[in-house]
Amino acid sequence: MHAQPAAQRSSGSARLRIAGLLLALFATPPLAAATQCWRELRFSASNGWFGASSTLRYEAPVPLERAGLAAPRQGEALQPRGTQVGKIHATFTAMSNTGELDTWFDPQTLGALQSRRLSHGKDSRLKTHRFLDNGVWRERLEPAEPARDTEQWAVRSAALIPYPSHADKADPVLAPVMLVARAAELVLSRGKVSDQLVFTDAQLYHVRLATAPTEKIETDFRLAGDGPERRVREARTAQRVSVMPRLLGNAAEKEAFSLLELTGDLAIFIDTESGLPLRIQGTWLQVGTVPANLARAELVPGCAR
Repeated sequence: MHAQPAAQRSSGSARLRIAGLLLALFATPPLAAATQCWRELRFSASNGWFGASSTLRYEAPVPLERAGLAAPRQGEALQPRGTQVGKIHATFTAMSNTGELDTWFDPQTLGALQSRRLSHGKDSRLKTHRFLDNGVWRERLEPAEPARDTEQWAVRSAALIPYPSHADKADPVLAPVMLVARAAELVLSRGKVSDQLVFTDAQLYHVRLATAPTEKIETDFRLAGDGPERRVREARTAQRVSVMPRLLGNAAEKEAFSLLELTGDLAIFIDTESGLPLRIQGTWLQVGTVPANLARAELVPGCAR
C-alpha cells in the first residue's frame, strides 16, 4: 500500500471538514424536550365534514396575589406551598360551540387549585371549581338574559362537593387538562404506569396512565421557539399512553370522563425523543374515534437541544 502525499491527505481532510459543516448546517434541528419547555400546543381534528381544534397555553408562574384565585363560600381553599401559581389556558372550538378553560395549579405539588370554564353556544355557562383539602367548591353561572358580560350572569347552582371518604388525601388532585404533561413526563422518564386523582366537572376519578409499545406516526406541524418557525413533516416515533379512568365513590357516573372534549378509549401519543404530545385520541359525541393531531407547538426560547 502506497502512502498518500501530504497534499492529498490535507485536501481530503479539508473536504471532510467542509462536508461536516454542511451536514451540521442543513440537518434538521432536533425538537425541544421536557414539559417545562412548552409554551403553546395546538391540536386539530377533522374527518372531512367535522372539524375541531384545541389550544393549550402554558403561562409562566405568577405571584399568588396576582393569580386571581377565588374564595369559596364554604370550606377552606387550597393554597400553593410557595409564593407562585402556574396556569394553563385552553381554548376549544367544535362546530358552532366555543369555550375556554383556565386551570391554576401549584408548581411545587402540581395539584390543581382552581379551574374556570366559560362555554359559548346553545348552552352558555361559566363554571368555577375551587379546590379544597377534602373536596371542591363548584359554582355555575348562566346568563339571565343575552349578555356577554359574565359579571351580569346569575348563579344557577353552588355546592361543596366532598371527595369520597376512601380517596387518598395525600395525593394532589389534578384537572383533566393536566394529564397531557403527566403523560409526557411518564414517557420521558421511561416509566410504565402513573396513577393520579383527577376531578372532572362534579366527580373524582382515579386515572391510570399506562404506556404501550412505540409506533410510527406521520406528523405535520409548525414548530416555533428559537429562530424562525419551521415545519415538521415526517414520521416520528411515539409511545401510546392509555388514559384509564375509574370513578371513585358509590354514586353513578354523571357524565363520561373527558379530555379536551374527547371521551371513550382515550390515548395520548408522546414523541419519545422530545416529549411533545403528537396526538390525543378519543371519541367525540357520535362522530366516533377522532385523532386530534398536533398542528403547532411553541416552545420557550432556549429549550432546543
